[in-house]
Amino acid sequence: MKRSITLIVALAVLLGIYWLVQSRRPVVSAARPFVEYDSAAVNLIRTESAGDTVELRREGDQWNLAVPLKFPAAQRTAQQVVGRLHEMEKLTLITKNATRHGEFQVDDASGVRVTIGQGNKLAVFYIGRTGPAGQTSYARMANSDEVWEIGGNQAAAFKRKAKDWRDKTITEFSQSDFRKITLRYPDRTLTLTLVDSVWKVDAGREQFDTEKDLVERLTNLLGRMSGVDFADTLAANAFDQPLFQLEAELSTGQTVDLKLIAKDAEATQYYLRKAGATADYVIYKSTANALMKKAEDFKPQAKDEEDVPTKAARAARVS
Repeated sequence: MKRSITLIVALAVLLGIYWLVQSRRPVVSAARPFVEYDSAAVNLIRTESAGDTVELRREGDQWNLAVPLKFPAAQRTAQQVVGRLHEMEKLTLITKNATRHGEFQVDDASGVRVTIGQGNKLAVFYIGRTGPAGQTSYARMANSDEVWEIGGNQAAAFKRKAKDWRDKTITEFSQSDFRKITLRYPDRTLTLTLVDSVWKVDAGREQFDTEKDLVERLTNLLGRMSGVDFADTLAANAFDQPLFQLEAELSTGQTVDLKLIAKDAEATQYYLRKAGATADYVIYKSTANALMKKAEDFKPQAKDEEDVPTKAARAARVS
């Protein structure tokens, strides 16, 4: 009990000291932005850290990676980063001493060098470590020695590997547009076809009608599916003998062709190749299992006899 009280008192003292030090620093209006920008005009984001350089460029409304490879960017991620600039308001001037840049990680050795482009206008700055309360960050304009505490925890937003800027979307369709789905295994094929409003299952030796909600579990996943990583070094023939293949036809005339192979012997993750895509993907085992359906998964569950009213029972209810 005494130890807990001692720790609480020590924490209160430290917080008091921090507040006293901060209160004596020059403070500017929170309305003053750290970076002057026009969100509608931003068309370049470049980040450099620990030897990694990533560059995104906006063409029209579309953000794309330009460095280290050309690839569609995750639009929401890019838009959120531009939105982050609005949070970066000057709160407290920490130091003007250049020898302390490393302490706050606002240098080339330990910080994230960020370039924001608006046509011919460039803003270059460093994002450093997070402030003591976890709600602020340290930052410095590249042409200044001033280190500022700014609003928002910014490091994670800007310090990303190239793969984290890439668009991991595999499929994006309207769930109601699917009309035919074929599931192929090395030893069997399962076909689901929408006829009028009924999904019909052809499993080779047996055919049956299934319930809409059982198929929707699959079409819901196919409507919006994303990978967790990319596989950029797989050979062209890596999917010649897939463990599983899914082909789908949509009312829009579009088609989907997905092939899966196990990433490792334990099959904890799977590689996925989509016909026409410029990259191969990595997906979780749970996602692969949700795709690799069997005929049994589409058989309507038999209702318990006690749930089905007899003719006598129905007659009694009417009377």
